Amino acid sequence: MSSTTENALCPPTLPRLFLTSLRLSAFTFGGGYVIVPLMERQFSEKYGWLGKEEIRDHIAIAQSAPGIIAVNASLMAGFRLGGLPGALCCLVGTVLPPFVIMLAVYFAYARFASNDWVRAALNGMGIGAAAVLADAAIGLVLGIIKQKNVFTVCVLALAFAAVFLLKLPVWIPLLCAAAAGIIYCALKARYR
Repeated sequence: MSSTTENALCPPTLPRLFLTSLRLSAFTFGGGYVIVPLMERQFSEKYGWLGKEEIRDHIAIAQSAPGIIAVNASLMAGFRLGGLPGALCCLVGTVLPPFVIMLAVYFAYARFASNDWVRAALNGMGIGAAAVLADAAIGLVLGIIKQKNVFTVCVLALAFAAVFLLKLPVWIPLLCAAAAGIIYCALKARYR
């Protein structure tokens, strides 16, 4: 079945936005960046609600904004697909699973913290999260390189060098990249 047909059969209703965000959040361990490939698969590949490039733009803005990247990205996707009600459905769907899990952990931590099985499970989840995080990072980098835009590749390389080689705080290359992007787009629009 084509994605257009599937999209026609499965429009982004408020309950679907809530349930999709809930599923994503419930099975995402290891931080906000882990949600990136999962969000692409659900919102773009499975339902065809958003294009991959649009999701990547949402992720870029979400990581630049204060707050939790998964919450910011789901808010933007929800707003794009369903306005304010869609944003609220995605927000509740994204926040509910971690809230319930943290509440359960709070009550159970003292009792199970010294259990070897619990520690082993947490270590395993950390390793799995690292693999998913690497997948997200590689996907974002390949998406930038596939654009074949010299400017974006140079900004990527400079930001990488600034953080990993020069050991600058992340906010410095992030602000510089944002400023460079604004200037680039302004110049591009002016000379069209």
